[in-house]
Order: sequence, then structure tokens, then C-alpha cells
Amino acid sequence: KGTLLTSFSVLFAAYKGDISVFRRGADKLDSLTERSRVLIAEACTHAPLTEDIGRVKIPAMLRKRIGPGITVEHVSGTDFPHDLRRYDLVVHCGGCMFNRRFLLSRAALAQAQGVAMTNYGILIAKLTGILDKIVLPE
Repeated sequence: KGTLLTSFSVLFAAYKGDISVFRRGADKLDSLTERSRVLIAEACTHAPLTEDIGRVKIPAMLRKRIGPGITVEHVSGTDFPHDLRRYDLVVHCGGCMFNRRFLLSRAALAQAQGVAMTNYGILIAKLTGILDKIVLPE
């Protein structure tokens, strides 16, 4: 089957969040359309870089896969909306600036509202077709 892989974001998905929730959330990608809305949430409030993963790379990958009409919004730090129902998918960073309880509370909020949530690394693995080769920690 080849070499198994992992990444910082995948490891943090397990360490800081609920890896099974994030894995299931990545499957939402298969049903997104150009009318879908995606929220990208970053824990830190750094100034975005030219090739920022959350503001440039992931949106570009989503538009390439889904189409240019998909709506991608961003939040950072504690600016996380309480009502997530207008989104089809929430994509969260690894959460290295948050403690586990804080990130789990965001995942629980999304789940309670029926909104899929995943993490940067797992989404990128899904978008690039290598998710089945990723070792998901338990």
C-alpha cells in the first residue's frame, strides 16, 4: 500500500481536538457546491503572510476543486461566530494557540448545530487525495 503519512496539523487534530469529528468533517467536501459557504477559523491573530495557508492556499484549493463561486469567510482569535448554521463546513487551524478544551468546545458547537468541522491538515489531505494514506492517531 505504500508509505503512510502524517503531518503537524493531523497530529494537532488528535492532540487538541477530536480526530474522528475532523475526519468525518472532511467528507463534507464531497457534497460542497459553488453555493456552499465555508468558514476558515484561525486561533491566532497574526498578520497574514503572502502565502498564508488559511487565507490563500486553502481557499484556492477549495475554489479549484469546487468552483470559483464557493464562499469562503475567515475569522481569527476569539472572533468565532456562535451561530454556525449558515456554513456548510468549518475548517479550523491546528489550534496550537488554544488549549484542548477551547478547541473541543468549538467542535461541539458545530456538531450541535449540524455543521461539519475539520482541520487544515485533514482537509488538505482530502483535497490532495491522500487522506487514505494518512495515519490518524487515536
